[in-house]
Amino acid sequence: MSRLSVALLVGAALVTAAGACYKDDSTGNHGKPMAKVLLTDAPFPYDSVASVNVYVVRIEASTGADTTGGGNWTVITEPRKSFNLLNLQQGSTAFVGEGELPAGQYHAIRMTIDTSQSSIVWNNGSKAAVNWQNWSGSNEEPLYALVEYPVNVPTEGAEIVIDFDVGRSFLYNFRGTNEFTLAPQLRAINSAATGSIAGTVTSDYTGQTRPIANANVTVCGGSSTCDPPYAYVVATGRTDAAGHYNVAFLRSGTYTVRFEQPDYPFLAPLTKADVQVRVGQTTSLSASLPQAGSGGAYIHISGPSSVGVGGRLFLYAAVGDSNGNPVYNAKVTWTSSDTTVAAFLSTTTQDSTAAVLEGRQAGVTTITASSGGLTDTHTVQVVALGPVATVTIVPDSATVMVGDSGVFLEAVQRDSAGNLITYPGVSFTTPDTLVLIMGPCGTCQGNRVWGRAPGGGTVYATSNNGIVGQAKITVH
Repeated sequence: MSRLSVALLVGAALVTAAGACYKDDSTGNHGKPMAKVLLTDAPFPYDSVASVNVYVVRIEASTGADTTGGGNWTVITEPRKSFNLLNLQQGSTAFVGEGELPAGQYHAIRMTIDTSQSSIVWNNGSKAAVNWQNWSGSNEEPLYALVEYPVNVPTEGAEIVIDFDVGRSFLYNFRGTNEFTLAPQLRAINSAATGSIAGTVTSDYTGQTRPIANANVTVCGGSSTCDPPYAYVVATGRTDAAGHYNVAFLRSGTYTVRFEQPDYPFLAPLTKADVQVRVGQTTSLSASLPQAGSGGAYIHISGPSSVGVGGRLFLYAAVGDSNGNPVYNAKVTWTSSDTTVAAFLSTTTQDSTAAVLEGRQAGVTTITASSGGLTDTHTVQVVALGPVATVTIVPDSATVMVGDSGVFLEAVQRDSAGNLITYPGVSFTTPDTLVLIMGPCGTCQGNRVWGRAPGGGTVYATSNNGIVGQAKITVH
């Protein structure tokens, strides 16, 4: 048996980590490996929120990639205590607990919370309305973490980090109901196999270099642009008052990082590609956000890139003259390429630099803002949330050759009435890594699979409430 410890990270994701430096106590566990669990949090974007309290009942792990029908779960720890996720930012973690479990590869990690003892509290002390989307039939709600790579727990133990992405998990007014909606975004990883990215975000738009507080830092994999809403987001972070950020517990590899301050539409986002992360190291990466238009005339849209059906979002346009100076009270015309997907409210002033967009049905629309011959576009995805009843991979079987272009697999999620569910996406995994190669995909709707060696393998797609679909792949 191995001792596994679990930590909770609050920042971009929820991370479960297993500590590999455990030494057996000869009078204690008789050589059984221990598992430790840590909790961490992704940066939370709302300055008006005092705390995000999650009451963790238990943490479990499964060696099986297919957890349909309950699965075979092993309890790591049962802390039965509350954690304020806002205290766990910039790479900080909280010790959740530890326990013994057999050494091996674990393909699934889940955290069960008690929604009756969890809450979001405003700065004035009042509790916010939260739709937990709990369909378990009790106060206990299981949340499934993305395990993109199997968590290895050796006999000497390990530390699993569960990274809970608060900013992407608690969606405010997503359906136009003035409440937070839980759409959990968690990932689990062995901390011994990770590094981090840290730095400072600044801008010289005032003529002097100043730190940019509350800037969004998005770490993407498998993308050269990291542009929403289609980017493969691995983790997110946010700068503090001094402009510093730290995105921790990233696997060794190459990433693309996007920096932006959506509250400042006069600043353009900045993307840096080919960022290398190595195990046990911190990659230094700072950014200076450029002024929109780079000194010339411009119009630049900023605001959210997704909204729920029935929800509303605010978009802003900054306009600059030929010298790059801000044009105040500029007349801006807003249009949506598909008003059946999302449309501007009739009360929105069409010559205003701010506009309110309402989601009508699931889909994607292109927003255009125009002023004085200048135009800018912004892609918005309208998503449907709900309990996933089925996950189907299309195609559900395929044959590929070693060295060819492989096959793209699409995951289709539907509720019990057959309605399409588009957010969050699924996590793709395969236990058959000697036969199959799978492209990076955090939480997405599809993934590509290639053949590594002749044989057969299975690809699993798991929804955020644990529903699993599978596809059989034959490699020649």
